[in-house]
Amino acid sequence: MAFKEKQKSAFIAKAESRLNGMQLIDTNHSAVINYGIETQPLTVKEYAEKIQIAEGKRVEYNRILKTADELSNAYEALEAEINDMSRKILAGALSKFGADSDEYEQVGGTRTSDRKKPVRKTKVTA
Repeated sequence: MAFKEKQKSAFIAKAESRLNGMQLIDTNHSAVINYGIETQPLTVKEYAEKIQIAEGKRVEYNRILKTADELSNAYEALEAEINDMSRKILAGALSKFGADSDEYEQVGGTRTSDRKKPVRKTKVTA
């Protein structure tokens, strides 16, 4: 099963567009414009850093998903091998000890004598 990778969000695409506009304004004014306040500056530098951090997290997230995919595939393959081995063990016990043996029951089979006998119901006509 493949996990769904994160694509670049609409928020990040919009932020990159806004960043380009901010850079153009800074170039036109020959100065760095602070869109925030003195204690919390919001300039091209801070905005670009946050966008870059978000993009790095997205790339890391997608890398981890690929690793999880590999582990999931390996686990499913092992499950299939174990299931096949279990089926062969049950068949081997059946052939070596018989369908009504204690050994067959010990490896997970249902003894023939333990099976529920089918009961036929008679049809009642009114």
